[in-house]
Amino acid sequence: MITYLFRVKFLSIIDPFLPNLDGLFIEINSFIELFFGYIKYIFFAILLIIGILTLLSLRGKYFLERIRYSKEQKLGDNPMTKPRMILGSSYIVFAFGILLDWFTYFLLVVLDPLPDRLIFNFISLSGIIDPFATNSISDISKTVYPYEKTTYYGMGIFSFLALLTITISLWQIINK
Repeated sequence: MITYLFRVKFLSIIDPFLPNLDGLFIEINSFIELFFGYIKYIFFAILLIIGILTLLSLRGKYFLERIRYSKEQKLGDNPMTKPRMILGSSYIVFAFGILLDWFTYFLLVVLDPLPDRLIFNFISLSGIIDPFATNSISDISKTVYPYEKTTYYGMGIFSFLALLTITISLWQIINK
């Protein structure tokens, strides 16, 4: 009885907002599509800045080593010189790859052996969500309702944030 009354009261509070939710999801989707258009250039700038800063810090460390040691000793004996050089160069290459879209195609070729809908298979293994309910959000062209598209875009944003976190973490680990 109490749960019935709670449901009736809860639905009576939410009922006026339900028609506006579709409009809200449509606006969120249009914002996210615009955001994805700009995030490519933001990610390019972040990777380029990280790559340049890594190479510039390497140059400064090399200059300080050269001042500190005499010419008889071997320069560049620092074990972190080579990883910093590789990391800085690879960040710059990845930045231009993202800007010119060839890195995206490279990832498509490399990740092609993974089965389609891999993350959705993990979701269905949890038993919480029905696997047939995820059919509409597995492909953006199959979406019917605006909230499904928002869910798809939300997964894309979380993937981008995970990639950005890994990138910055690697830079922090190598440079510190």
